[in-house]
Amino acid sequence: MSYVLGHSTEELERLTFQAQVLQPITLRLLQNAGIKPGMRILDLGCGAGDVAMLAGDLVGPSGFVLGIDRSPDAVELATHRASAAEQDHVRFATCAIEQFSSAEAFDMVVGRYVMVHQADVPAFIRKAASLTKPGGIIAFHEIVLLDPMVESHPVVPLWDRTGNWIVAVLRAGAPNHDAASRMLEHFANSGLPPPSLFCERPIGGGKDSSMYRWARESVRTILPHLVKLGLVQAGSEDVDTYESRLRTATVDAHSQLIGPMQIGAWVRVGGPAER
Repeated sequence: MSYVLGHSTEELERLTFQAQVLQPITLRLLQNAGIKPGMRILDLGCGAGDVAMLAGDLVGPSGFVLGIDRSPDAVELATHRASAAEQDHVRFATCAIEQFSSAEAFDMVVGRYVMVHQADVPAFIRKAASLTKPGGIIAFHEIVLLDPMVESHPVVPLWDRTGNWIVAVLRAGAPNHDAASRMLEHFANSGLPPPSLFCERPIGGGKDSSMYRWARESVRTILPHLVKLGLVQAGSEDVDTYESRLRTATVDAHSQLIGPMQIGAWVRVGGPAER
């Protein structure tokens, strides 16, 4: 399935920044799932390459990581970034997930924020499992898109509205926006054992929080979709001041901004789930 937010230069930049916010959570997922030096890793829907490069750090030069994405622009950027980081063992290829095949299976197949964009999530999970070696691992990091997606205490209306907008756009455009909330169901329907699970939420506040820029860049990406949905009038939202307005409102309220829930799920294929 296509990525509802597209692959513009601005969106790829947003994904790269978002990866910095999400990296500690994805790192815990990969470590919990059992990633080790020397492994062969496949990253499904690699985008700008952040998950693949993180996996590359963990498997080291003796390992190998391949990231695939249907967007040539994303693959070009990811290839450039891996080269600049001197990660010669991390490669990228343009390919739709459902069309990908490999003569050599992988020790681990991973993906971040890809389930929501799949028309058939169990089929996607089965595809991932089919690409692993016997006893290999599949691991996914997904976002929970339920109302309310974010919280603020004391309330910062601009932050809460940001979450509502993101949920509205992805519910309208992503075929399985609730995939993270139905992991056990989807794994059962794929014929696999129940995955091991954990849940975390980004949280921030104060003048230096990354939440403000994350919100601004997210709004910049989804604004055209909000206009098409009739939720925002064209020209009514000043994205350039969004970050500063959110920072000021949060600092003035001494508020804590709580981000969306992140679900990590992993299972060993052909064997019991590791717990």
